[in-house]
Amino acid sequence: MRKLATLFLLIVSLGLVFAGAVSAEDATTDVTVVDENGDPVIISTPGDEVAAVVEVNSNDETLNIPWVEIIVDPDTGIEFNPEDAVMWDGTQFIDNDMTNYPMNAFFFYDTIGQVWVWDIAYAMGGNLPADTTVALIAPGIVGATGDIDVNADLWQIEVREPVLVDSDSYTFLSVPPRPIPVNGATVPMQTTGAPLAVAALGLLSIIGGAVYGKLR
Repeated sequence: MRKLATLFLLIVSLGLVFAGAVSAEDATTDVTVVDENGDPVIISTPGDEVAAVVEVNSNDETLNIPWVEIIVDPDTGIEFNPEDAVMWDGTQFIDNDMTNYPMNAFFFYDTIGQVWVWDIAYAMGGNLPADTTVALIAPGIVGATGDIDVNADLWQIEVREPVLVDSDSYTFLSVPPRPIPVNGATVPMQTTGAPLAVAALGLLSIIGGAVYGKLR
């Protein structure tokens, strides 16, 4: 947002007065795995619908050609559905473009690096300005048991070289499903069909107001 010249000069003057008292805040990334209700996943079972919610805040710095590498350990821990991924670009939600995948997608699997990539630079048309928050919601299916780690590494280009800016991780436990007793009084639970992306959007309310008001 552009500021009036007088306000800008005032801020600069105050900055000079308090120089050294406050340091610049570096860019950050955060990752959480949520269930279909938008709650952080603690324990799951294979077949559960979840979503990785990755947030990047540039804070006081401009990120040069940024992207996030998302690594799931084990590889089968979450089987992402890139066609369902959505991104908050700071003003609106945009769908992952699956035409000519992965060329036009901002979220895709990199077969060379063997990682999932959220290409922020591609979606934003270049750099990420300072004081900007963007987020990715990547739905998927739990596909393994045991501890499942989801790691998010934020990168940018500096002097033509990739530089790690920040990292975050989230761990949850996946356990085998309990056998369902077979009797006349037992009715298996039905899939609700509630879209995970919509449920996860509640976590993005910290970005700047009522996020649900942005939905179509």
